[in-house]
Parts: sequence; C-alpha cells; structure tokens
Amino acid sequence: MKFMDLLILSVKNLWRHKLRSFLTILGVMIGTCAIVIMLSLGIAMNRNFMEQVSQMGNIMQIQVFNYNQGGKTPEGNDIPVLDDTMVANFERMDGVQGATPVININVKMLAGKYVSYINILGIKSEMVGLLDIPVSSGRPLQGGDTNQMVVGGYVAQNFYNPKSYRWDPAPPDFDLTEEKLTISWDMDYGENMQSSSKVKVKPIKVEVVGTISQSGSEYDWSILMPFETVKQYQKDIEKYNKQIGGGSGGGVIFSRGMDSYSSGSGKGYQRVIVKAKNIDTVVPVMDRIKELGYECYSPIQMLEDMKQQSAGLRQILLGIGIMSFVIAAIGIANTMYMSIYERTREIGILKVIGARLKDIKHIFMLEAGWIGIFGGLMGVALSFLLSFLLNKFNVSIGGSVIWTPDGQKTLPSSYIPYWLTLMALIFSPLASLVAGLLPSRRAMKLSVMKAIRQE
Repeated sequence: MKFMDLLILSVKNLWRHKLRSFLTILGVMIGTCAIVIMLSLGIAMNRNFMEQVSQMGNIMQIQVFNYNQGGKTPEGNDIPVLDDTMVANFERMDGVQGATPVININVKMLAGKYVSYINILGIKSEMVGLLDIPVSSGRPLQGGDTNQMVVGGYVAQNFYNPKSYRWDPAPPDFDLTEEKLTISWDMDYGENMQSSSKVKVKPIKVEVVGTISQSGSEYDWSILMPFETVKQYQKDIEKYNKQIGGGSGGGVIFSRGMDSYSSGSGKGYQRVIVKAKNIDTVVPVMDRIKELGYECYSPIQMLEDMKQQSAGLRQILLGIGIMSFVIAAIGIANTMYMSIYERTREIGILKVIGARLKDIKHIFMLEAGWIGIFGGLMGVALSFLLSFLLNKFNVSIGGSVIWTPDGQKTLPSSYIPYWLTLMALIFSPLASLVAGLLPSRRAMKLSVMKAIRQE
C-alpha cells in the first residue's frame, strides 16, 4: 500500500470511532498541557530568581576583598598583596572579561550656591561599559578623562544651601550637569563659616559628562571618576591629613582604597571588581580567586541558594506533568488494543488480499501518531491559554512581585519559551507512537484463519 493510502485509511479509522478517538486525544492534550505548564512554572520561577538577584547587582560581577591580608591560604601559602600585579593576574584568568581596583573617597562638592558631602568611586574608565553601569544621559568615562565624572541618579538630592539657618535642600529639578562644580577635601569648604584648618586646599574644578540612571546599586549615590585621578586625589588627601595633624580639623576619612597594612607587607587595594565573561564562568572564577586567599562575593551565590531551595518543588511539578502524560499514553495503548479487538476480522481480510505485515503495523502506528499530533497541538494551545490566565491573575508559587528603583514590578508566573513548545510538539507524537507500538505488533501477529472467523 502507498503511504498516502495508509494516511487516509488511518484517519478514516479514527473518524469511525469519533467519541473514543476524541476522548483519547483529550487525554493526550491534558498530559501535554500538564507537562508544559508544570515546566513553565519552574522556568518562570528561575527567571524570577534571576530578576530578583539582578536587583542586587550585576550577576557576572565578582567583588574581591582583601580581608585576609598577611594571613595564610588553606595550603599554607602567604596570601599575596592585592595590587596591580594581582589585578593583571585576574584579567588573565579564563572566563574573565576585565578587572578594576576600586578607590573610595569622600570629599566636599560645591555646585552653585549648594554644597554636599559626596562619595567618589575611582575605577578604570574602560570598565564602566563592561560593568553594565546604566549611563542614561551624556556619556560614560573614556580614555583621556581626568577630572570628568559620571554622577549617580540620587547624588543631586544630597545638596543643600549652607547659608540657610534651616535645612534648605536643592530643588527637585537641580541639575549638576548645568552647574559649575568644584571639590575639596576640606570638610568646611563651601560652608557659611571659616575653615577650622590652617592648611589651605585649592578647590579642583570637575565636569559632569554623564548621569547614571537608577539601578538599585551603590552607583546611584556615588560619583564615578577615572581611577588614576582618584588615586592622585587620595595621595593628596593623605598628605593633607598629615599636615593638619592626622585627620583633625576638616580632614577626610576614606573607607576603601590603597592603604598600608600594619603587617608591613606593603600597599594593596582593599577591593577589586572582576567581570566574568558569562554566567557560567562566575563560580569557577570565584573558586580560583578564593584559592589565592581572598574573600569574594557575587549575587550568583544567592541565585544558586534559591535554585537549591526550590529544586524539590520543581521536581515535583515535573513529576506531576510526566505522570499525567503516562496516564495519557496508557489511554492510547488501551484505545489501540480495543481497536484491534473490534477490527480483528478486518485485519484478517487485509492479510488475505495481500496487505503486508508492515502495512498493517503502519496503519495502527499512524493512528497512534495522529492522536499524538492532535493531542499535542491542542495541549500546547491550552498551555498558552492557561499560562496567559496565570499571568493575568498573578497566580504564582514563587513570589512574582519585586521592588525595583522604578517601583513595584510584577514578574510572570508562567513562561513558555519557544524551545518548550517545540519539544512538546515533538515529544507528544513520539510518545504516542511508543504507546501504539505493542498494539500494532499484536495486530501483525493475528492468525489469518482466526481473524476471518471472528464475528
């Protein structure tokens, strides 16, 4: 028999028993829908975890801290100084896209008639883009910049009028990009009083070249400047603090940067940011850094903890979906066996008139395949409908509401990627063919004489 004849005959056989065929297809539809929906809930849960962790910082950034300077590694080796040589070593590691030391200083800024205490972060200019710092207006730092800066979205909110006798903040539309800016490490600079320090500090003119949009990170309240410039500022601050007697009388204390350790092991950075090439290389890079004796942190650690805690729930969801489809497969096998018993005489006649055994097998396999195809299509369609309803009414098992700098954000409760749809459309017919394999072999082995005498 021709393949087209087999196709037509298999469809006619299903149509002869419309109700039974429909109920079997309905079972496959429910099984397919169950698998897709259960997987979509687990996928949405992982995506929501990723979104939540992303609010804590770029997941591919590794914060390296030199807390253990002067100590020993687990192998008994000296922990090396976190200096430029070690930063270059980080950059050469497999899976690392770039690295930058971080210098953190606090200074006084004057903008028009307003002043503020500001936090400056010194990083390598070329790393601003790699660290995915969201510069919303202007431009990021670039090579050749010296006293240029990129300001965080909340920095302007800290400016106030020092000549007022009460708290007089800058207006909401205060724009640092339109002001003439100067900074000083004399903490009395710009105030309506005489400086308590006898050492004069010449203010430095700075320029805003870009603004950072709200990101929920430390950059919102900080100012970014080129690393070498801030490094020089820090040296000047150290010199100024010594001149005024170790920090009294208007000096500034910086929280992170280059500092001498009491162990006498030299100078080193207290913090370095390492950017991994992709999410798969973050953990291996962290492991190699920890082997050197440094402490490091990345939001991916929290993501891994979330996934481990929810692993059992996702396995239960998958198990429910698979069980539903197994029940549907049993229904297919039952339908095929019932069809064989009802059509025993027909099978015998087909053998008598010369139908090949494989033709008989193909007829029943095609019937099972059609059940899988129609059930799979209907199951996927139902899955998209249920996914839409779950998202519309925010039915979630993994917390789909988070807070962002822009306010409350609702994450999808169910997410069906294209690959899951494709897998469902392939898996459903294949599973149906497997379910129809034994019944079709049963039809092939029927005795011709017994089949013809069957009433």
